[in-house]
Amino acid sequence: MHGGRENGLGALKDEIVAYWNARAVSYSCGVIDELHDERRVAWAQVLVEHSHEALHHAAMLGRPAHAIDLGCGPGFFSSLLAIEGCRVDAVDSSLEMLKHARNNVMREAPDADVTFTCCDLLDLPFPDSTFDLAVSRNVTWLMQQPEAAYAEWLRVLRPGGVLLVFDANWYRYLSDESVDMQRHDDQDGKTIEEWRIEAQATPDQERRCEIIAEQLPLTPVLRPAWDLETLRGFGVSSAHADELIWERVWTEGEKRFYHTSPMFLVKSTK
Repeated sequence: MHGGRENGLGALKDEIVAYWNARAVSYSCGVIDELHDERRVAWAQVLVEHSHEALHHAAMLGRPAHAIDLGCGPGFFSSLLAIEGCRVDAVDSSLEMLKHARNNVMREAPDADVTFTCCDLLDLPFPDSTFDLAVSRNVTWLMQQPEAAYAEWLRVLRPGGVLLVFDANWYRYLSDESVDMQRHDDQDGKTIEEWRIEAQATPDQERRCEIIAEQLPLTPVLRPAWDLETLRGFGVSSAHADELIWERVWTEGEKRFYHTSPMFLVKSTK
């Protein structure tokens, strides 16, 4: 029975990687747009504001802050952190995403100290206490073992290091009829161009992602309450959430389109 469960996890993991490999081009186009409009400034301000402890600690030691971009995708956070002078390890399980990340980071910050690694986010190839800062965007919801993911991410943080997780209850509508009804009210009858959502999936891709989401443990869970409880259970020195962070970093189109799944920030200090 145990082997069957492991085989099931492995098959879903392969499906997740294959899905994001196929979505790499459209996501990269979206990231390029983000890096060249007002969102770049908004996100950079948020990252610096919430990582100032880590940046200050490294500066006091006379070195750049060492950051890990968990599930880096096409390199949005990696680019911003590199521009801020951080040494960055960009990690993802999708080789196609990493190819785009390398291109995007090198274009935005050609002299940056950034390393790109394809790996499982549950088994990072770094020693304990390596990083001053760990960041992720739209990643935790995809974890098949989210508690284990948080444990691993905290493992590679130094004591006093900062973890920033930006995420949302992306597919909660699959388990909550009232959320699904509101989502349809918000989104129906509008084109992608009207919303200005560059990386939006095609209908076939969206259904494929829904099938994946239906198999993931966090899909029906109300967050960020779960995240805070889980992180505090690991004995972090602090953990809190900003459930209005979406107001600072999303375009007006994103705010309307994703009204039923607003982005939150979970910040934890080890």
